[in-house]
Amino acid sequence: MNSQTAQILCELNTRFYAEQCESFASTREHPWHGWQNLDVLGELCAGEAPVFSVFDLACGNLRFESFLASEFPAATITFYAVDNCDALVPQAPAVRYQSLDVLAALQEGPKLNERYNAPLCDLSVCFGFMHHVPLATWRERILLSLVRQTRPGGYVVVALWQFLSNTALAAKAQVTHERARAELSLPPLESGDYLLGWKDTPGVYRYCHSFSEPEIDHLAAVVADRATVLSRFASDGRTDNLNTYLVLRVH
Repeated sequence: MNSQTAQILCELNTRFYAEQCESFASTREHPWHGWQNLDVLGELCAGEAPVFSVFDLACGNLRFESFLASEFPAATITFYAVDNCDALVPQAPAVRYQSLDVLAALQEGPKLNERYNAPLCDLSVCFGFMHHVPLATWRERILLSLVRQTRPGGYVVVALWQFLSNTALAAKAQVTHERARAELSLPPLESGDYLLGWKDTPGVYRYCHSFSEPEIDHLAAVVADRATVLSRFASDGRTDNLNTYLVLRVH
C-alpha cells in the first residue's frame, strides 16, 4: 500500500467517526472484559491511596477512564487523553484532553511524542485504535510512541483486534470489503486490511486491520530494546478472543 492509499483510508475513518459519532458511542458504553484481566492495574493501585498517571491514545468516549475510576475509587489518577473526534469525548474534569489527529501528526514528522501534551506516565494504553492504523511501519511508530510516553518501570497496554479469527465476522468482512472497494475505487489492500460496514448502512465504511499472530510477534520485537512483554492474552467479543492484549513493561 502506498502512502496515498493510506491517507484515503485515514480520511475514510475520520469521516466515519464524525458522521456516525452518536450511533457508535451508543454501542460503546460498557467496559471491555479484558480490562478485568490486567494484572498491572492491581500493581498500580496497590496500597491505601495509590497515585498514578495514565496516557490514553485514541480515548474515544473515555470508557477506560470511567472503568478505572469505578474499579479503584481510592486511587488518585491523572488522565491524559488524546483523540481527534471531539464529539465522542464527554466533559470530564479529571481528564486532560488533547484534540489531535495522531495519524496526521505521524505523517508530518518523525517526532510524534513532541505532539503529545502530556508528561511521561505510569501507564500508557491504546484500545480500539491500532486496527485503524494503515501500514505496518505506522503501527510500529504508534507503539513506539506509547513506549516513549511511559516512564521507566511503567506499563504499556495495547489491544489488537483479530476479527478474522471469527468465521462469521471474516465472511461478512470479505463481502463488505469487496463492495466497498468497488464503490470507493480503491486498489487491493494489504493482507489483513478490510473495509467494514456499520449496521448495514449503505455507503458507510471504515478501514480496519485484523492482526495475525506473527504481526503481534513483530510489534513486540520492534520495541524489545525498550520494553519487555509481561503478558499476552486473548479476550473480548462474544467469543472472548477477538482482541489480543499486549502488556509491556518499559525498561
